[in-house]
Amino acid sequence: MPVFSVVYLFAVVWVAYLAELPDLLTSALILLFGLFTTLLGLFLKRTQLARIYSKIVLLLAVFCIGFSLAALHGRYLLGQQFSDSAARLCTANGVVVGLPQVGESYSRFIFKVTEGDCNGQVLASRKISVSLYDSDYQVNASDRLRLELKLRSFRGNYSVDSFDAKLWALNNGIHARGYVRKIITVEKGNSLLFGLRHKVRHWITAQDISTQAKASLAALMLGDKSAISSEQWQHMRSTGTLHLLVVSGLHIGIMVAIGWWLFVGLRSVLLMLGWRYSLVFLPELGALSLSFSYLLLAGASLSTQRAWLMAFVLLAGQWLSVRSNLWQRWWLALLIIISWQPLSVVQPGLWLSFAAVASLIALQGFRTSKSKYSVLIKSQCWVWLGLTPLLLLYFQQISLIAPLINLFAISFISLLLMLLIPALLLALINYDQMLKLLAVTLDYYWQLLAGLDTYSQYFLVGISGVDGFWLLLLALGCLCVILPISRWLKCIALSVWLVTLYPPKDAPLQKNQFKLTLIDVGQGLAVLVQTRGRNLLFDTGAAFPSGFSYYSAVVKPQLVDSGVDKLDLLVVSHADNDHSGGVSLLQQDYSPGAIHRGMVVTSEQISDACRSDDRWAWDGVSFHYRQPVTAASYKRNNQSCVLELGNAQCKIIIMGDAEKKIETLLLASVINARQRLLVVGHHGSNTSTSEEFLRRENFSSALISNGFNNRYGHPHSKVLSRLKSAAVSVHRTDLLGTITVSSTASGCSISSYKQQYKRYWW
Repeated sequence: MPVFSVVYLFAVVWVAYLAELPDLLTSALILLFGLFTTLLGLFLKRTQLARIYSKIVLLLAVFCIGFSLAALHGRYLLGQQFSDSAARLCTANGVVVGLPQVGESYSRFIFKVTEGDCNGQVLASRKISVSLYDSDYQVNASDRLRLELKLRSFRGNYSVDSFDAKLWALNNGIHARGYVRKIITVEKGNSLLFGLRHKVRHWITAQDISTQAKASLAALMLGDKSAISSEQWQHMRSTGTLHLLVVSGLHIGIMVAIGWWLFVGLRSVLLMLGWRYSLVFLPELGALSLSFSYLLLAGASLSTQRAWLMAFVLLAGQWLSVRSNLWQRWWLALLIIISWQPLSVVQPGLWLSFAAVASLIALQGFRTSKSKYSVLIKSQCWVWLGLTPLLLLYFQQISLIAPLINLFAISFISLLLMLLIPALLLALINYDQMLKLLAVTLDYYWQLLAGLDTYSQYFLVGISGVDGFWLLLLALGCLCVILPISRWLKCIALSVWLVTLYPPKDAPLQKNQFKLTLIDVGQGLAVLVQTRGRNLLFDTGAAFPSGFSYYSAVVKPQLVDSGVDKLDLLVVSHADNDHSGGVSLLQQDYSPGAIHRGMVVTSEQISDACRSDDRWAWDGVSFHYRQPVTAASYKRNNQSCVLELGNAQCKIIIMGDAEKKIETLLLASVINARQRLLVVGHHGSNTSTSEEFLRRENFSSALISNGFNNRYGHPHSKVLSRLKSAAVSVHRTDLLGTITVSSTASGCSISSYKQQYKRYWW
């Protein structure tokens, strides 16, 4: 079974990483071929002479079936998506599904359409992610609404480790996104489940307990993470306990364990009372029932559905008296999940969940100690070792003290979930003292986590750009450490494991070389410049009242992946939010050696101003501020810092939001180079990139940072026309994602994230 399972898994993973899906006819033909070869393989298996070939034929059949089913599933999902990338005005009737996320001036909810169409596209039975801004209406779960909506398709940022909104939508069955233009009618709903979740959240909010305790209870009971503060998220990331407050496989597993032991106790009581019927499988039934009830209360997210399905397969084999070991059930659960949700193979959650369970199954096979404490400690270490390669692959860091912290934290959360059930029942009869006691305990828990966060930075191991060879060595080292082999071999394996935590870094840039990364931050700007030993960031992208910032979502992952552990210079071109929104967040993570600003706002910032004609060199790469001295007296866009950088082969000028007036003043100071590139001013607005500027500067390529189908219409058609007339090739972040320029001996080499890593749903 494992060989066939691995081949099927390989086929599904292959499809998930394709740049383009095969067409419908090709996928159908591959499926038919797979079914035919299955019959052929089974026939050959009966023939003594050809039995040796039957396995090869069956493996080919399994691959074809897995490949075609994943491809057909992908085609189906894409066909369900809202196809217009441009925003469309639509009217639809529907119901609010799940708990709305509520902010200071907005609400966000899932709207399931019951009736409506948009530009010829039928919306009925589709789910839409809807935002409501500055409204007196309080959105409630299960409300029936008639709305006038502005809808568009999903698109994420094409950048390393950034959130893929389209992938999230496909996996969660969300077909479009938009915002409410007008609420036409409202009818209060009466859904039992959604109404119950809404009442529980309202009840938690009304309790006289701390804000962080309310946020924790809402997260644990309802899967509602909207109230968790940024400080709480930071404490969890640093201590390796992020999985504890995000309802996932761990919590389903805890509920399975609680249900199991509760119903073991119930079975013992019933047997003592003389119950005559068979109660052999009562614990399995109780475990699955309690965990399923918790799954529904917590919102039935994709990760919890996967975890419950895994638990069902693992327990049902014993329940149904199927002869299979834990490993066979583990493989069966994995195959069922990737057949049901093929795109889950590109998400870390799937692999982390199954790796954790695999580590525990492996521990079960090698268990020698009968001490419960020894088993508990060893299970934490095994899970941590099993997850280490994946954590480094997906998140580029691990905490060396995470097993110790989790040993305490998981026990605490398990006890808390166990006590929440009687606490809720008592609160329903107006006795809330037990709940308040749990809230106080949660406050102490957060204080302890904050204290551990202070010291956890000394135990963080972070690596970027992990090489596959080193990950393989790390995985082998982890495997040898936990296998029952001699102590000498364990010591050697542990040494290998420790060495692989600090792999050799990529060869640094040579003297005179540089790399510029134009990061995809939507309708904003963020540019990373790296030389052999220095790092410069020009702008940080936007931040919004909802708490979302392009710095946290896109820029920071890019910095980590690029190996930036210190920032020598931060240039804030001017004070507009789309350029400076992430500055305060960046300063929490990095302490820039210096900050240069355009559009100086306060007297304290005068010394930080980017000064006209300032020049310096890093590792043989020259830098030069080219904005005119008189720029400070102009309007805000024209107060932008204008930075030129490069070497004799490749020079790049970053215009910020500077407009034609500034371009005219730059014409007198042209510097020749073999190849010249332009980061277009003001995202391609018609107020920038004049014909004269393009002609005199003689650019070979232009890079434009702009949002996809942004409301300003950037880049302007006239700008694109001027660039085309000047024979300047255009590279846009909205079409290509993050763009990288590397200096070479012959000039500038340009590549993009989308070209390198394109997925079929982009």
